[in-house]
Amino acid sequence: MMQWLKLTLHFPSFFSYRIPDYSSQYALGVPLPSPSTLKLGVVSTAIRSTGKVSEGEKVFGAVKNAEICIIPPERVVINSFLIKRLKNKKGGLELIPTFGIRDYVFFSDDIEVFVGNENINSVAEYFNKINYIGSSDSIAYIKSIKTENPSKNVIKAVNIDEFSDAAAKESYLVYPVKDINKDTTFVQINPYSGKSSRKILDQKYYLIKAKVRKGKNWKILDIQTN
Repeated sequence: MMQWLKLTLHFPSFFSYRIPDYSSQYALGVPLPSPSTLKLGVVSTAIRSTGKVSEGEKVFGAVKNAEICIIPPERVVINSFLIKRLKNKKGGLELIPTFGIRDYVFFSDDIEVFVGNENINSVAEYFNKINYIGSSDSIAYIKSIKTENPSKNVIKAVNIDEFSDAAAKESYLVYPVKDINKDTTFVQINPYSGKSSRKILDQKYYLIKAKVRKGKNWKILDIQTN
């Protein structure tokens, strides 16, 4: 039987998550955490908080095929910053300074995240221990966890066929995101295994209805929930 957890997710500062496959030098951002970011984030949290890789494997089994639904706040602000960064010099390990563009997102209020699976309640404690999502500077924490089914006005990642069907009927902002492939094993995502991590993620899309206002290096999304 499907179980649902409702997480009230708070970002006290900015959130940053690069659109998948975009250059790190020109890192345009997605305005919401992706399914894979949320799932892998709680797996990492389980390992880090217990010191046991086996706990990460347990959590991975519970969240790998979980459904993720999101209710964003009414307003999302995206700022593009020119940042100084270090990268590897070609052909060696030396780090050299360079510059890049990175999007940082500010939420006007908390985000509601619904996570559903048959045994999701068994790993609820690890969601409560999350301290960042996305890039390591995207500090976050869970304000509350409840057992509650998602409402109708949620955003969830859809595949290309669902995207095509929806886009034929309404206009959306489209953001590519990743979700974990159903055949992925824990060994493939375990950073301590040394195994290949290719082909563990599926391409999906967030379709967001919003009115957009923008300037030279900023964008405001007024989210439409109906």
